[in-house]
Amino acid sequence: MKKVNILMALLITGYILGIWSFLVVPKYYIVFGLKGFLISLVPSIVALFLAYNEAQSTKKTRYLIYEFFTRVARTPSVVFTLLMFLLIILGVTAYASGWGLVYLFGGTSEYVIPLAILTILLASLLLMLAKGKALEFISGISVLMILFTVISTILIRDRALKVVTSEQAKYYMGNAVSSITSFNHPLTVEGIIMLLVSIVIAFGLGAGVYYVLGSFAPEDLDFKRVLVVVFFFQIILSFAAAYTIAYSLGPAFQAFEQSVHNPNINPEESLKLYSQFMALQAYATNSTTPLPQSITVFYMIPQIIRGNIPGAETIIFLLILSFYFAGLTTIIVLIEMGTQVLSEVMQLERTKGLAGVSLIGIAISVVMTAGFARTMFFAVPFSVGAIIALVEAYPVVKSGILRRRSAVLLSMILLAFVGFFALYYSFRSQSDAVKLGAILGLVLLVPLFMNRIFLRSRR
Repeated sequence: MKKVNILMALLITGYILGIWSFLVVPKYYIVFGLKGFLISLVPSIVALFLAYNEAQSTKKTRYLIYEFFTRVARTPSVVFTLLMFLLIILGVTAYASGWGLVYLFGGTSEYVIPLAILTILLASLLLMLAKGKALEFISGISVLMILFTVISTILIRDRALKVVTSEQAKYYMGNAVSSITSFNHPLTVEGIIMLLVSIVIAFGLGAGVYYVLGSFAPEDLDFKRVLVVVFFFQIILSFAAAYTIAYSLGPAFQAFEQSVHNPNINPEESLKLYSQFMALQAYATNSTTPLPQSITVFYMIPQIIRGNIPGAETIIFLLILSFYFAGLTTIIVLIEMGTQVLSEVMQLERTKGLAGVSLIGIAISVVMTAGFARTMFFAVPFSVGAIIALVEAYPVVKSGILRRRSAVLLSMILLAFVGFFALYYSFRSQSDAVKLGAILGLVLLVPLFMNRIFLRSRR
């Protein structure tokens, strides 16, 4: 059981420590400093509490997720909302992972979709062929992901401190680094809401994964210990990513500064270097930077340090692989959980369920080739993620199995508050794609109004 507990801890770690721990969460650790970290503890504890209760509800009854929602909670419609949200997260994660992998090989954006498709196919093939070994594989690459992230952060810090000689570059880099441990940064309401949503999404709520995990978890598995371990790993990874971005500011500005005084570099190249620095600076100082702009910042780091820091290739290799592993472990879990849910609901064979989930994930990744669609799909979780998490928690209350009903209700009230304001800020966005992403997210809630129909068809 010790081995099972460790493997399950690493499985959940691989699922939770995903792309959002690199792309979005570090932003608020820099912009808000330790205030942001302390605020993030609230949704983190709420997310872990709900994850524990969701897993325990199916673990106690030994029902699969659809049977539990139908026979105990009487809310079968929730499964369809969670499944659709899971498929969107799968497509988005695959696209983001492929996008990162491009920079490992120094390729262009035209390879993003092939790499995203290859990632989903790799995950599906592993689930078909490896079967019992899939858990060990996820555990192994989860450990590598954490190690690579920490090592790349240490390397980029040491190289940046040695290489950056410009006083202005040191100033920008020093400000970003010191802000992570500062209590002096002001807070903004919109920034806090986006931080809360980011944490909810980062902990993987809204996809029904914890119900499925609980349905096949061993009786002696201690979910509390597992989730506590994951909680600390999440903190380590987010801080490491924050320091990686902060230490990239110095080389970014110095590269631009040197290009201005170098007659061999054309103005277009200098402008590109300046744009990269300004994007990084906005990420580290502006809590209300538009979501699409914030997401793209991480992908600039390989471009910034390549040629500007000694040993950059090693750092890029470790950093991008850790990011890719974060996406791959999440994708494997999403495909497996989605397959189990789809197979149960539609009464499909496992192979057909696996193929269906994989194809839909691939289709969403392909559609994201268009810039408008890419922004729209990235906006979905940040627009309605908290609301979907609220819907996901409802069957726990409805079932009446667990004793902590009042605490779950309090957590749902917090999610409702965050979800309302997240939608509000999404519809206030100047981007039509973000607004459409919010509308698409609301469409995912339509099955909830058909609960009686699903109950009748189930009978």
